[in-house]
Amino acid sequence: MDILRGAGAPAGGITRALRLLTVAVVVVPVILFTIAAWINYGAAFRDARERVDRARDAIHEYALKAFEGDELILDRIAEHVAGKDRSELIGSEDFHRYLQQFDGKPQISAVGLIIPARGLAASNLIFPVPNIEVGPPNYIRVDRDGKEPIYIGRAVSGTFTQAPQFSVVRLDRAFGEDPGPGLIFVSTRLSDFVGYYRTIVDLKDFLITVIRSDGAVLARSPGDNLVGAALSTKSHFRQAIAREPKSGSYDGASELDGIERLFSYRQLRDYPVYVSVALKRSAVVQGWAWLMADHLAIGLPAWISLLLLASLALRRSRAADAAVAAVQVHSERREVAEASLRHIQKMDVVGQLTGGIAHDFNNLLAVITGNLELILRKPQEVVRVGRVAKAALQAAERGERLIEQLLMFSRRQMMRPTTLNLNSVLLDFETLLRHAASHSIELRLKLDPALELSNVDRSQFEAAVLNLVVNARDALLKGGRITITTANAVIDGRAAEEDSEIAPGPYVMVSVRDNGTGIAPSVLPHVYEPFFTTKEVGKGSGLGLSQVFGFVTESAGHVRIDSKLGRGTTVRLYLPRCTDVLNESQPAARIPQPSGGGTVLVVDDDESVLETAKETVADLGYHVLSAHNGREALQILKGSDHVDLLFSDIVMPGGINGIQLADEARRLQPSLKVLRTSGYTTASLMDKHGLPAEFPVLGKPYRREQLAANFYHILHSHTAPSLLN
Repeated sequence: MDILRGAGAPAGGITRALRLLTVAVVVVPVILFTIAAWINYGAAFRDARERVDRARDAIHEYALKAFEGDELILDRIAEHVAGKDRSELIGSEDFHRYLQQFDGKPQISAVGLIIPARGLAASNLIFPVPNIEVGPPNYIRVDRDGKEPIYIGRAVSGTFTQAPQFSVVRLDRAFGEDPGPGLIFVSTRLSDFVGYYRTIVDLKDFLITVIRSDGAVLARSPGDNLVGAALSTKSHFRQAIAREPKSGSYDGASELDGIERLFSYRQLRDYPVYVSVALKRSAVVQGWAWLMADHLAIGLPAWISLLLLASLALRRSRAADAAVAAVQVHSERREVAEASLRHIQKMDVVGQLTGGIAHDFNNLLAVITGNLELILRKPQEVVRVGRVAKAALQAAERGERLIEQLLMFSRRQMMRPTTLNLNSVLLDFETLLRHAASHSIELRLKLDPALELSNVDRSQFEAAVLNLVVNARDALLKGGRITITTANAVIDGRAAEEDSEIAPGPYVMVSVRDNGTGIAPSVLPHVYEPFFTTKEVGKGSGLGLSQVFGFVTESAGHVRIDSKLGRGTTVRLYLPRCTDVLNESQPAARIPQPSGGGTVLVVDDDESVLETAKETVADLGYHVLSAHNGREALQILKGSDHVDLLFSDIVMPGGINGIQLADEARRLQPSLKVLRTSGYTTASLMDKHGLPAEFPVLGKPYRREQLAANFYHILHSHTAPSLLN
């Protein structure tokens, strides 16, 4: 029942695609609509600013002509009254008729004279002019080249109509300076401005303002009631013209009514007067919202229809998946049963392997212990002691080889690489390979004569090739051909990117190819797993390719398998090239004889191993000191005058291992030479105990001749030794 609960039928490819499609149908239109809304939002405000600028320019031209017209009227009246007695003009009907010619001019409300101490002296609107006192408005001066300056006043209520208006005046100095000069004035009718505004823009959303540089509002629509008000220096308008005095734009709330607008202003030539056009921000947003609502009204029905179709297809696909679920659960039950069977088979293989190992070790121990007992019973019989000791030694060597085979399977064997020409190794090994392939199979060797050297463990290389040949033979059910090929190969960066397990660089390639049954694609990912085998029970342990993979990996190489059912399999071993010089004519190194001198400090935590090592070192002619751990060894080094060689185990209790002991010992005696030994593999020492890769280690068990050779080379050389095996 647990299996049934855990075995869920995953959604098929179509269901996953439909689920993604349904999500896309929901998400993509929303994203597209959001993007379109954002784009249109920006476009709406850009378009609004362009509309505001166009309206500003049109109204600017109209207002500029109005001011220029006022200025021209002032100059004409000044020319008319030049040289005339001003007292005659007062109450002159002819002068009144002259002023009436300006009636009906656009924007003109009134023209006339203002005399000090009398007020209004002449006007086009009424005759005779009553005695009306005119208060002095607040004027801003406008200088003109070669002409009398003019002045622009603030907006005030008209004398006769009470409607808001503002005046443009120039001085009439014919009246003198005391009590003050007279004024020629032109009053501007604001209603004409507003009428023209309505032909340009919709005043429901737009705001038109004519405003002096000091913030005094001369004309405003809508909001005529605010004409005559003044903006403070902190207003957006006053700050904007301070930055950009000729023209510009800004967004913000008006100081007069607090409504958010898009403003654009422009100065009227050299007059201290600006035309400002503004559009409500809410009107822009409302227009954008209506546009998006139109888009939504068109796209929403299509979106809903597509969503319904996708949902319907998804429901049908889920129903189909549910129909398949029962079949898949049954299939998963079968896979679980097959996995359990494979596990049982693996355990059977492990049981067979451990049983065989226990059988072999018991036989070896029987030989060793039996012969040692014979030596102890009659040690005086020298010939007999030699014979039985040799038998015990041979049994121990067989045990060492058995350990090497086990480490080879576990990929933890201590490597003993040498510089080799792999062509020569294969030729020397050819007879055994042909015997392993059997007489019914053709074995071919295609060896590259220009093959580079490689630095690998010869015995493991031979075992790897032998395993591959045996596997190829088992794949050739009715005979066939096995081809062993060698070649130089270079892995470039592109190939290394395609296969992250191999590093780029030069390699020596050795391939074993057969034209047999091939390997199924479902099996290929498992071929390197220990104990995995497709052979019948009793015909394979599943350790062959595991050993090959372990050997090549430990050699810093790479394995690649290419196989097709019915067409055969090719296994390529990529082993790093070596630049060392191979001197095959050099005779084998002669194991030197003991020097018979020097002091050796032997350190090992195992009492039996320590005693054996002491006896062996003493038998080589050296003076021996011994310690059971690193602390004892350091005490001896501190109290001893001189020690020539430290021969130490690496893994020891007490908080100081052999690596730390060597470092501290060299600090106490800088000339001290060091040889390390261990029963652990090099890989294990590097992983767990921090052994540097460049330090050699003499592996246990070692022979007397090996120990003698290493002692001699260490004590008689000035460089780090290469271990002699």
